[in-house]
Amino acid sequence: MIAFNFAKEGYSKSLIAEILKIDRSIFYYKPEQDTTKGKAKSRYTKTRDGEKILNSKVVSQIEELLSREFVDYGYLKVTHWLRQNFFYVINPKKVYRLMRENGLLNKITSRKKRPRNWVKQLVPPTEKVFDYLEFDIKYMYVAGANRNAHLITVIDVRSRWVVAQYVCWSVKKGNVIDLFDQIFELYPLPVRFYVRCDNGSQFIANEVQKYFEEKENVTQEFCKPATPEQNAHIESYHSILEKVICQQYEFESLEELQATMNRFVSFYNFERIHSGVGYISP
Repeated sequence: MIAFNFAKEGYSKSLIAEILKIDRSIFYYKPEQDTTKGKAKSRYTKTRDGEKILNSKVVSQIEELLSREFVDYGYLKVTHWLRQNFFYVINPKKVYRLMRENGLLNKITSRKKRPRNWVKQLVPPTEKVFDYLEFDIKYMYVAGANRNAHLITVIDVRSRWVVAQYVCWSVKKGNVIDLFDQIFELYPLPVRFYVRCDNGSQFIANEVQKYFEEKENVTQEFCKPATPEQNAHIESYHSILEKVICQQYEFESLEELQATMNRFVSFYNFERIHSGVGYISP
């Protein structure tokens, strides 16, 4: 092109543009269109020691994890599990991609949501383990008997540790007292602590209230009617049970339910990654 020839001979680009009646911008460098669609996906995942592990092996490890009983992890918890068990340097975005490409993401299910006005001052102001315990009852269906069993669970707010549980056909006020007798005997409880529950007939019974009053170092708290958010930690635990146990198992007997719950509590306390306590187990 004539303009570029004059430019190579040292003439001013402004002068060339003025004489030839052209736009000076034609002298600007215009790179060829880059057809590259981003950086190629890595086939490896590095460990903290710099070792490269094939992504296919990482996927196999995720598949093995998700095949375990009670494990219902999404990609975020799987990320923490991979970091903790294999020391991978891996971010949630990559784990999400690997799980999505291999059909390992949790199926999206409709969730019942309703707006809640959380009352912050009514959330247990826990400062150390076992200073706030929440307890409640959940119904669990036993198909072999065509009836619901009752599960009463006591959970520590601070650590999310399942302190005790009791499975039976029907929870009575005496069962509540017996369960806490075992807790007082087995655990090194604080000098003073609180127990929080809803207004179930077993919990508001005079004998139960008197039982806690006579302990002197225990204060029993009741949630206001129709406010499950004030007992949120045990409600959250029961939500996990609904998803992992009730929707996945069909029990032929109360004994089968009891055995399954014993296995689950062991898994929950010692292995299950819990977002509420920094993505470690209780």
